[in-house]
Amino acid sequence: NLTLVLSLNNIKSIEPGAFAGIHLAELALRSAFESSMMQTSLQGLAGLQVSRLIVGVFNDQDRQQDFERGLLDGLCQVQMEEFVLICLGDFEDGTDTLFNCIGNISTIRLVDLGLKQVSQVPVGSKVKQLECKKCGFDDVPALKLSLFKELRVLRITKNRSLKTFEQKFEGLSNLEVIDLSENRLTFSGCCSRQFRNCSNLKHLNLSFNSYIRLTGDFINAENLLYLDFQHTTLFGPGTYPVFLSLQRLIYLDISHTKTEVKSQCTFCGLNS
Repeated sequence: NLTLVLSLNNIKSIEPGAFAGIHLAELALRSAFESSMMQTSLQGLAGLQVSRLIVGVFNDQDRQQDFERGLLDGLCQVQMEEFVLICLGDFEDGTDTLFNCIGNISTIRLVDLGLKQVSQVPVGSKVKQLECKKCGFDDVPALKLSLFKELRVLRITKNRSLKTFEQKFEGLSNLEVIDLSENRLTFSGCCSRQFRNCSNLKHLNLSFNSYIRLTGDFINAENLLYLDFQHTTLFGPGTYPVFLSLQRLIYLDISHTKTEVKSQCTFCGLNS
């Protein structure tokens, strides 16, 4: 259960095999490497077994490391349950190596990155939880994320540039939780067309966004238990029964959504 923090050092290299056979609860490597030495140093982690590995820097002023092709190749020989990549600068146009060596990790957190699109997803990925916080998306990257077939929890939050939801999630039969809160999303047709064959979806958080128009079509999300729209301007609720098909819903938050209840059947269907 040992946690090893090597952050805020000036590591020039890690000898190959230095971590072979070592078991750690957590290894933190933030602002730990000399500039341009991260890729070479990570190769020295081969043979390590760790529950959580944290790689990156601490803040914008220290953000000298950009993501280059093959940056994480050294992690192919590391066994881990959770990987956190935090506060890196720009990503090269070809970011297709991002998931090459971390595609079979259970939990991945990408935090405060200059990531504008999701790179290629390895076939047979085992990722169950994925978080993209403070990244650079302008559209919800649903097509690429739908390749994570084992995904159960997806969080894309606090992306200031994320305004559109044109792509569709499809075939994520294990997906239970989607958190798209604290972005700047504006879209209509919520919420069936955005989720195709995602029949196990139970928790949908669209709070603290811009504008969302509800159509009452929740055919692909009829098993929802939790639905949160707070602090997002809504069009539809209050004038006709948009929640009619959500028979299993046990939590609904439409506070601060500028909803004016005009219809007696505004909440018809919410029998739970």
